[in-house]
Amino acid sequence: MSQEELLVYQATQSDDAHYEICHPVHKEDFEKIILLINGEPRRRTWKPIPMRIYSKDGRKKLLPSDSPFLGEHALIFKYKAIEAMEPILRKYGELLPLLCEEAEVTMFNPTRVLDALDPQKAVIKCFPNSNEIMMINHYAFREDLVRGVDIFKLPKRASKTFVGQRFVDLWNASGLKGLQFTAVKVTRDL
Repeated sequence: MSQEELLVYQATQSDDAHYEICHPVHKEDFEKIILLINGEPRRRTWKPIPMRIYSKDGRKKLLPSDSPFLGEHALIFKYKAIEAMEPILRKYGELLPLLCEEAEVTMFNPTRVLDALDPQKAVIKCFPNSNEIMMINHYAFREDLVRGVDIFKLPKRASKTFVGQRFVDLWNASGLKGLQFTAVKVTRDL
């Protein structure tokens, strides 16, 4: 890898250990979160959603996480993560409070939405008779659109949250636990 190579990452639940998860108390709120965490600012109209942190999976104890996982589309952070990551989080989105008895948790709403997918290099499945994306099996981003951006989503329902190298470096340097970062291809316009 050259020093000039640009990396973008998917933020996912760490699979090297089993960490806590955070889910809505009411199952209908799963869909509500998908609809609300879509890149549009929500701070003025936000009503905290009741959530629950699960620290056991059956009999197995789950490790404490600074980002109890809900999904790649909506990252949740505990206080330690917010304290360490706040400047970068506030630059690229909003911190929306949640209601949770187990811990103080906040949902991150990325408000930077980039139409940065490289359709020539990504592996995409579209709906029949349409150019509308149904599924992205392999991501590839245009370098000119993602360079210098630390957090973004795609203009697609339930888009994953993507982060840049500065985010990953700050997360790791802060000793935070619970997320892992998988590199995504970035293509250059030649």
